[in-house]
Amino acid sequence: MTEGHIRLIVPEVGRAELENVAAVLESGYLTQGPVVVAFEASVAAYVGASHAIATTSATTALHLALAALGVGPGDEVIVPDFTFPATANVVVQLGARPVLVDVNVETFNVDPAAVKRAVGPRTRAIMPVHAFGLMAPLESVVEIARDHGIPVIEDAACALGATRAEVKAGTGGTAGCFSFHPRKAITTGEGGMIVTDDAGLAERARAMRTHGGRRIEGRFCVRRRRLQLQAQRHPRGDRAPQMDRLDAIIAGRRERASGYDELLDGVAGVSRPASSPGHIYQSYVVMLDSSVERDAVIKQMTQANIETTLGTYAAVDDAALRL
Repeated sequence: MTEGHIRLIVPEVGRAELENVAAVLESGYLTQGPVVVAFEASVAAYVGASHAIATTSATTALHLALAALGVGPGDEVIVPDFTFPATANVVVQLGARPVLVDVNVETFNVDPAAVKRAVGPRTRAIMPVHAFGLMAPLESVVEIARDHGIPVIEDAACALGATRAEVKAGTGGTAGCFSFHPRKAITTGEGGMIVTDDAGLAERARAMRTHGGRRIEGRFCVRRRRLQLQAQRHPRGDRAPQMDRLDAIIAGRRERASGYDELLDGVAGVSRPASSPGHIYQSYVVMLDSSVERDAVIKQMTQANIETTLGTYAAVDDAALRL
């Protein structure tokens, strides 16, 4: 890294991760195996869920969760209009239609009133996103869903460890989906996870993850896709080292966010992220007034060796979302 260069994010990995990768390589189990099972158990225990199903990415997790619920052609799924494209893409991939609803411009999270207005006879699921590590107003969304008998799938890709009203991200709805991409609080390089208390949903998701594969006489008839290498084995037991450090990593992110808050206090034209004790700050996202030229700010920061990126992305033409 160039001296004075401020990176967008540097994954918090070290000697323990290197040793665990080596241990996995030496074990001969490079795909689905006991290490992944142990990783699933550690995530489930951390968030307080009954079941955890590891996947290749959060996108896969969202797709799998919806598929396990039977979402398909003719159905509608409510999603926020400010999110990474994967949230809507998984709905389209199942032949269903994403119904985009407004978010709160202060929190970037879905507006429950907009969700309530969007519910219709074809609504098959609601998929709120916990934007940048701050949990959405899940209690209101779940209440709306319960009134209509609709499941809630939390896109918690950015929010492992986030809380709201003592509820951990991923556990307030029917299921939650996490990401372990390098920009997240902990990383496995790539990877995702579904957590749920619904035993039937978990069973269907596991079966679909393996293309219907089942253990027969001690072996699976269809190879699983999840990489054993990504989960890593803890040298002292069955927990991945980053799960052991997750709370400390989140504390570090909150400390850095507090520092940014102080630096930006009183800066004209800049709105700081919404503050919440449960926010894990997967990203520190500011809002610039319309009088501030965003691209010029990005360019100036790049020239100062400070990495930035857009909060999230939107398609110029939404034709791809129309069925």
